[in-house]
Amino acid sequence: MAYEFPSDIRDRVNAWLDLGIYQSEEDVIRKAMDALDQIEQDKLTRWHERNRLASEQSAQGLSKPLDDQRVLARLRARLAQEGILG
Repeated sequence: MAYEFPSDIRDRVNAWLDLGIYQSEEDVIRKAMDALDQIEQDKLTRWHERNRLASEQSAQGLSKPLDDQRVLARLRARLAQEGILG
């Protein structure tokens, strides 16, 4: 896949190449993609952990159901106060 990178990205890739850590543009991009994959995997892991914890807390009676109507009423009041909603 041939792609012309914007100059700021090309400069950053070249800076890594100039350090001699990577042998090619592909190596730099592959390492960057690996890091991006890891960031996204970490976010997904944290999301699952928060959901597991919320489920446990709910089962223990430590949380209460969301009152949709109350939330919407508070949102409408705030929007009206800010002049966004008439």
